[in-house]
Amino acid sequence: MLARNTNLLRRLVFPFQGRRNQHTESVVTTTKIYELRTYAIWPQHIKDFLNLTSEEFHLRTAQSKLIGYWTSELGGLNEVVHIWEYDSLEHRAQVRANLAGNTEWIQRYFAKILPWMSGQQNSVISVIPGIPLSNSIEKGVYQLQTFATSPDFSPHAPSPIFKGNKSDHLIGAFKTLHGNLNSAILLWKHSSLTAATNFVSEQMRSDDWKHICSGHSKVLVPHKVSPLQ
Repeated sequence: MLARNTNLLRRLVFPFQGRRNQHTESVVTTTKIYELRTYAIWPQHIKDFLNLTSEEFHLRTAQSKLIGYWTSELGGLNEVVHIWEYDSLEHRAQVRANLAGNTEWIQRYFAKILPWMSGQQNSVISVIPGIPLSNSIEKGVYQLQTFATSPDFSPHAPSPIFKGNKSDHLIGAFKTLHGNLNSAILLWKHSSLTAATNFVSEQMRSDDWKHICSGHSKVLVPHKVSPLQ
């Protein structure tokens, strides 16, 4: 696992050869596009929002594939984060059109959650070639990292920023197509909150950290509707 993560940051910015992930239940290489959505929920409505999602979200997942659905634990409060898979942008547009005309979806779910949300953000992302989307069979917590790197970053020497241990499992590595450009989004799974925190501390001790222009780390807990648990 240490060797697998060593060159990851450079591979996010430069061409590379991919390797198969370990400790996985399934591994899929794909050219599909993904949408990362973040909803900010008014604190007084977060319980209602999550309960309604548990009851009615099957109306949404019937339309397209949900990769994961989480609530924020650290690095964000009263947020839900979800990732969706589409065959193409045209496929996404068709799904959105189908939902807009779905009276059951609107009345039973969408119209109810609108007053509960204080904000929404989304970005369209694609899987970094050679780093396949995977699934962990181990229990733990998720970490979503977003990085913007400097253009002078060298691709040659291995980067300690992405060294991990057996408890640090990379679920997916993405680049942004629409949203904050020149950024990479990494979804990790760790054995515990402590492991996630230690992982970031190890990254920041690397000399290559100076090539990170900005970044954000968010610890997430899977909701019951999430395929990734």
